[in-house]
Amino acid sequence: MQRPLRQYAGSCRASDIARFLGTELYGNEIELMGASPLNSPCPNSLVFSKVKLINECFNNVCFIVPELPEVIGSNAFIVVKKPRLSFAKAVQEFFVERKEKSIGQFSVIGKDVEIGEGTEIRHHVVIADGVKIGKDCLIRSHVVIGEEGFGFDYEEDGTPIRVPHLGNVVIGDHVELGNLTVVARGTLSNTVICSNVKTDNLVHIAHNCFIHENSLFAACAEVSGSVVIGRNCWVGPGASIKQKLNIGENSIIGVGAVVVKDVLPGSVMAGNPARFLRFREAGYGV
Repeated sequence: MQRPLRQYAGSCRASDIARFLGTELYGNEIELMGASPLNSPCPNSLVFSKVKLINECFNNVCFIVPELPEVIGSNAFIVVKKPRLSFAKAVQEFFVERKEKSIGQFSVIGKDVEIGEGTEIRHHVVIADGVKIGKDCLIRSHVVIGEEGFGFDYEEDGTPIRVPHLGNVVIGDHVELGNLTVVARGTLSNTVICSNVKTDNLVHIAHNCFIHENSLFAACAEVSGSVVIGRNCWVGPGASIKQKLNIGENSIIGVGAVVVKDVLPGSVMAGNPARFLRFREAGYGV
């Protein structure tokens, strides 16, 4: 029989989850061993669904749902407005192992680097001199932070001359950087990534960028030098943003978009070159 994911934080009951989420438990009290997907829920596991459930074949499962179903059976139900969000919070709280500050194998940490409490540096990471990383961050394997960016000027004969990069990288709290992400150091000022920014794998953030809080970057997104990205933005897979642009807060940059001019707050942009589609609806998420 399929087993739920192992829990690390000790015993957990369905009522503990409901209490943590600030709501009531309906149905049976269940001892929970982990989490499982809706298409194959395991007994004694936590599951979420975005729709009301009426299937009577489930047994001893704790569901996080938007509406209480007619059939409860031997299960437990927690009713919330956003099941997926509540599920994520509950799994993080009860079923994910908490780690102290750690540095993985074959990682290289330069001089005068600051790393906050609870931050996890995984394997083969390179952090250059002087980088500052806040608390409770996750730096996944093969990330490079703080090496020089791509900046050149030309002699009269066309010979490229590197512009020295003397700035640094400053990263806030609760930031996640995906595998093979690169964050370049600034030229004369710093490259700044504010708290709660998250990147997928293979993201490039160039020198002197300033990324405000809560912005997300999907796989292979590229942000050129000196770009300012506002709070709560979402940059789609394979998107590219030209240097020295301002992306207004709450904006969405679509899959593969090539942004060549400033973006107004709350805009949804798509295409090559990126064009305005509409203003983003209230709330967050894509």
